[in-house]
Amino acid sequence: MPDITLVVRGLSETGEAEHLERALVRLGFVDLVNVDPAQELVAVSYKGGEAELDRIWQAVRDVGYEPELTPGSGKVAGR
Repeated sequence: MPDITLVVRGLSETGEAEHLERALVRLGFVDLVNVDPAQELVAVSYKGGEAELDRIWQAVRDVGYEPELTPGSGKVAGR
């Protein structure tokens, strides 16, 4: 099961952590979401590959944020 941690800037200021968590949990291939608004981090465990990762990325954007990979995590295709 792949895991990814994203930086979601502005999350601590908006109070939308629960909204973002619900949006990600709704994706059928997502097993676990941990949102840390104070650190502006979102950890996601999911089943799948690149297509599912793209959908996670888009779900974060749909809620109104621009996700970034955590520093040191390396490059994920296309990001």
